[in-house]
Amino acid sequence: MKAQIGRSRQATALIGMLETSPGSGVFAADERLRVSDVSMRSDADISTARFDVQLDNGFDTAAARSRYRPDLRVAVRLNRAEGDVLFEGYPPIQEAQWHGGPGRADESFGFTATHVYERLSRDRSSWIYGRQMRNAAIEDGLSSQPSDHASASVHVAALPCVFNLDGRPNRAATPLTVTTRDGATVSVPIFTHDDDPSAVSWTHGDALRYLVWFHALPSGPVGIGNVFADPDASPRLASRLAETCDALNCEATNLVEAFSLLAADAEIHVTVDTSGAGDVVQSAFRIWAAGDGTTRSLHLVRGGTHTDGVPRFDTSGLTASDVFRANEVAEAVIRWDDARIVNAPIVLGDVKRYEMTVPLVPGWLPTADLDNVLPANRTSAKALALTPSQAAVLGEKASLSAWFANYHADGAAFADNRFVARRWVLNEDGRFDGATYNRNAPFENYQPFDFATVADNEVVRAGQWTRRLRPFEPTITETADGARFGVLVELSFDSGVSWHRAGGNVRILRDPTGILLDVDNPTGVTPPGVDPAEQNLWFAIIDQVMRVRVTAVFAGDDRLVGEVRANDANTPISLMTTEIIDRRGTYRFITGDGTTNALAMINPGVSAGADDSAAMNRFGRSLVERLQDRRVIVAPTVPWVGTRFNIGDEIEQVRGRGVSLVTRRDGVLNGPVVIGKRIRVGDGRYETELTLMHDDGGMV
Repeated sequence: MKAQIGRSRQATALIGMLETSPGSGVFAADERLRVSDVSMRSDADISTARFDVQLDNGFDTAAARSRYRPDLRVAVRLNRAEGDVLFEGYPPIQEAQWHGGPGRADESFGFTATHVYERLSRDRSSWIYGRQMRNAAIEDGLSSQPSDHASASVHVAALPCVFNLDGRPNRAATPLTVTTRDGATVSVPIFTHDDDPSAVSWTHGDALRYLVWFHALPSGPVGIGNVFADPDASPRLASRLAETCDALNCEATNLVEAFSLLAADAEIHVTVDTSGAGDVVQSAFRIWAAGDGTTRSLHLVRGGTHTDGVPRFDTSGLTASDVFRANEVAEAVIRWDDARIVNAPIVLGDVKRYEMTVPLVPGWLPTADLDNVLPANRTSAKALALTPSQAAVLGEKASLSAWFANYHADGAAFADNRFVARRWVLNEDGRFDGATYNRNAPFENYQPFDFATVADNEVVRAGQWTRRLRPFEPTITETADGARFGVLVELSFDSGVSWHRAGGNVRILRDPTGILLDVDNPTGVTPPGVDPAEQNLWFAIIDQVMRVRVTAVFAGDDRLVGEVRANDANTPISLMTTEIIDRRGTYRFITGDGTTNALAMINPGVSAGADDSAAMNRFGRSLVERLQDRRVIVAPTVPWVGTRFNIGDEIEQVRGRGVSLVTRRDGVLNGPVVIGKRIRVGDGRYETELTLMHDDGGMV
């Protein structure tokens, strides 16, 4: 191997360099540094380099500790004229060893440096909490002096850094206009509040630019690279950056973690490349997508001879470099793996949800002089109650009233009667049984609520949903200006002829599912503009004309499930192999169609619902496309410093051995990409080990 290295133009030494002063970015070769290992990685994996320090009588461990300080960067370059720079980082952990004993006394010193990207992840500015927004002064300034406020924003810690919180847009329609340190003018998206009707959705590209600008330290050790560049030259990257974020939560993470979340969500990669110009070393972000990189082949010729005795690889007339180019794989283990084929995946989406209007029933035990009051006795029953004005006139004497004591919030016995007239329930689980709760019409036959009474057969058939709690969830219908209703509670004082949105404090109950009119005096709840002495909640219950309904979203018993089968022409096995792919939170189904819905005519023709069935099926088909084929697994090692292979390159085959590494995705054949390189030096050998990954995240 030593002879080979000596003859090959690929043979090259690794030169250790040391920064001339902290933060200068200027490096000089250091004759005492010996580089033994450089690992270049992507995404959340941080690049590292191993250095050994040459000690002697005039330069011991103490001197090494003084020279190689944790805040002084080190770098690695090749010994070529231009000197490709492979690494730049800090030495946070250093190690010295002493060996003593009879006839033996020696010491060694070395350290593993981590890339500057790791140092960035621990900087205060890298940590993400809250969001950048415009306050009122900035918004006013944009109108009066736009140029002075175009780049202004403030940090709002009260609101989390979640791009499209709960799937709703929360990006300000107008981005910042800022100037980078190289003088370029770029746009940086920022947040708005989560209920802003003019908000627009964050894309992955928007989120990327936001994170880099506000958390990557514009004057720090990692430059912005291609973050603000036009990605059109990379079709897959452009497509994935243009996709909408789905509630991407980066709150309480550092930049490395946030980038990892973003990369996984967008199916892209984040690499920090290091380069050099003269004595200056710089690192910068490079964002890329698998399939957009250079397509390369590994070369390993087949030795021996053909049956006619002619050599398969004739070296006559070839230089050593020619031979090495044709045999750049020193070691490789190749496996053809059918065990991981998935050709019939099941994709799980969210639970199906439906917006509908449901009637509620009294959630208190039948009460004398309120429920079941005969028509002849209703006037006298009403006279027992105290309206707010009557209670105010009586003052402290109101407490002498039995009705006040039991049903007013200030009454002595109110705790035992707090639900009377106030709590209304759905009874979908049937806990409110007829034997205990039946009363006057229309509440004379308590049964578990059947959602089929407010939905057609496409939603649910009679008795087909399980009897369990189904808490109210906020409605999806929006007004023309984008406002929502939350859980809409409505009251009727005339047996449902007219309905009014409940005013005052209405509590939404989860167990049991229902609502509580949280008022001091139930006679204070009235139709709009009506005097309590004429009509109120208490009187309407006595008259048996009080009705309560709620419009909300309810979870059904089914969820979106996508089952896709393989294309028989592309799968090498006949067995249908399945894997469950959990995408709850990604693929939703929520609708108000096919139900009784009081909000149906609020904004006709506009739906805030979602049916991601088609998207989920497309995803399922893409899974089949890339998982139904067998994997060809190879771990290649190049017997020199392999600068021909860069992170992001696609490796399609081992040329000379008839080994294809491609798999199928979305009807396109793609090979694995290089996501990591490790260069090892030792015993006169240089080796470059490539880490390959398929576009679906599977290592090879």
